[in-house]
Amino acid sequence: HLYDIPYQMKLEQEIIGPGLISYHAFITPPFLAWLFVPFSMVGYTASLALWSLLGLLLLWLSLALLKASSPTQAFAWSLTFFPVFAAISFGQNALLSLFIFAAAYRLWRDGRVFLAGVVLSLALYKPQFIVGVAFLWLLDFPTSWRALLGLALGGTVLVAVSFGLTPEAGIAYLEFARTTLPDLTSWQEFPIWHLHTVRGFWRLLLPWWPWLGDALTIVLSGVIVWGFVRVCRRFREQRTLLFAAGLVLSLCLAPHAMIYDWSLLLIPAVLLLQEFPSSRDRWRVEYALVWMAAFVSGPLAYAQLRVAPVALQVSVPILGVAVVSVCRDLVCADPH
Repeated sequence: HLYDIPYQMKLEQEIIGPGLISYHAFITPPFLAWLFVPFSMVGYTASLALWSLLGLLLLWLSLALLKASSPTQAFAWSLTFFPVFAAISFGQNALLSLFIFAAAYRLWRDGRVFLAGVVLSLALYKPQFIVGVAFLWLLDFPTSWRALLGLALGGTVLVAVSFGLTPEAGIAYLEFARTTLPDLTSWQEFPIWHLHTVRGFWRLLLPWWPWLGDALTIVLSGVIVWGFVRVCRRFREQRTLLFAAGLVLSLCLAPHAMIYDWSLLLIPAVLLLQEFPSSRDRWRVEYALVWMAAFVSGPLAYAQLRVAPVALQVSVPILGVAVVSVCRDLVCADPH
């Protein structure tokens, strides 16, 4: 019953009672369900507390893997970033994703390329966020082919685990992924105002013409990929910068990225400051804009939808402006 939507909804209503006003579906691959088995052995309050403590630990370890210059200060600042707060307060898995990507970066940066790919495969419960890094490794094929091999091998093992331990759920997920996931944002219960992606931006702005929004998404995505390729060619020796760019690319191309998923932006934020400390003051405005946009954009979109059928998700264009500004600054500073 892992992907039996009516059954899930009935179960949630039995647990919560008539106060349940929204539905929260399990939409990730079957292998992730095993992670929550230990947490299901205690009550909801205790499991939330344990899960939150684990998230905070993973946040700290992620910053350590990124080698933040002042881990304590970086940890404190990270807690003020609304996506991190949302990840903890919503009980989401975004900080687990953060740790996996930070670990994959550290292994790839240190030359343990195959193992980096294996570790990154653990994030396949949200495959849309792997696209940018995988594309980076494809462009860097002579050096990173072993990372792609590790990613493929790790993914194969996870598929085997899913079908070997829960074959019914594995088959059900394939059907669920084919029929339901592509149009998840059309669910009546889906909180589209929490969606912070290019596709979500157009869906909010053009609710009557989803086909037009998707067409504009494809065009803009093509422009973003073109810009990413140019960055990779110009800075091909600066692996830290390239990994940061790959993560930003994933968030830009992802069809589904909620506000807590923006916790992944901590990685490029920290890496860029580590790699280019002299630009810290120049980038202060861009960082502040993204911080504020992440804080107010969702509630602002929700407020707009309360009075009109359309909304402007300001976080998406602000992130785009910040990324372009940083790239322009890097190009101007690059002697080549």
